[in-house]
Amino acid sequence: MNAPIQPTSPEFVTAPHAFRFGRNWKRYVSTYLDSDRERIAAQSLRELVGELHERTFLDVGCGSGLFSLCAHRAGAKQVVSFDIDSESVAATRLLHQRAGSPESWRILHGSILDFSFLANLDSADVVYSWGVLHHTGDMYTAIRNAASLVDPGGIFAIAIYNQVAGGWLDSTRWWQIKRAYNRASPVGQRVMELTYALYRLTGQVRSRSNPLRVAREYRRSRGMALWTDMLDWLGGYPYEFATAEAIVTFCEQGCGLRCTRLIPVSDQGTGNNQFVFERSPSGRGGAGTSR
Repeated sequence: MNAPIQPTSPEFVTAPHAFRFGRNWKRYVSTYLDSDRERIAAQSLRELVGELHERTFLDVGCGSGLFSLCAHRAGAKQVVSFDIDSESVAATRLLHQRAGSPESWRILHGSILDFSFLANLDSADVVYSWGVLHHTGDMYTAIRNAASLVDPGGIFAIAIYNQVAGGWLDSTRWWQIKRAYNRASPVGQRVMELTYALYRLTGQVRSRSNPLRVAREYRRSRGMALWTDMLDWLGGYPYEFATAEAIVTFCEQGCGLRCTRLIPVSDQGTGNNQFVFERSPSGRGGAGTSR
C-alpha cells in the first residue's frame, strides 16, 4: 500500500436507516441483466479506465458485480470485489458462478472504512469505485482509503455526486428525500416511488419525449436499468456530495494523485461527476487535470 490507512472503527457497520443497495442489485441481476447490458457495461468500463488485460482490478463497493465481471472478461490478471452489503456480495457471487467460478476473481465482504479489513488487501493497478464512496457515511475517509490502494503507476476511477444548491431538487433536497424514504414504512416507500415515477413521466411528456423509449434506451447508460436506478436515486442513503473541484483538490493534495480525466455533469446536475486519477510510477502525486 502507498500510504497508511487510518482506522475509523474497529469493525464495519451499516449506517442507521441505510438503503438496501444489495437487495436492489440482486433484483437487477435476476430481472434485467442480459448479454446486451453486459456488452454496454464492458464498453463503458473500457472507455473510462482503458485496457485491463494483465492488470489487477479492485472493485470497491461492487454492487451487482457487473463491472467486476467485465474486468474479468477483459483479461484482468486478478479481480478483487468487495462490498459492505451481504446481498451485494451474494449478487456478485452469482455472476462469479455464471463466469465459471474463476480463481483469479475473489469476492469479499467488507467495508472501505474498516481498517482491519483493508490491511489485508493488496493494492491494485486499477481501483474502481463508481457511485459508491458518497454512500459510506464518511465520504472523504472512504476516498482516501480507496486511493491508498492504488499501485504506483496505477489509476483510481471514481464517480461522486455533484453538489448543487439553489434549485427545487438540489443536493440538500435530495438528502432530505433519501432520508425520508429510508425512514418510511413499506407503504410510504411505495407511495414515494409512485410519486417520483409520475414526476419523471410528467417531465418527459412535457418535453415531448416518449417514456417507453426513454426506459428502453436507458440501458445505454452503463448497461443499467431505469427502475433500478430510480430506486437508488430515491433510497441511496447515506448520501454525500461535492463539487468536481473539491474532489480533484482533495485527491491531488491529500491522496498524492493526479487527475487525468474529468467527465462532469451539467452545472445544475446532481448526478455523478466521473474522475480518473493516476499515481505516478514513483508514487508521488502532481497536479494537472484534463477533460
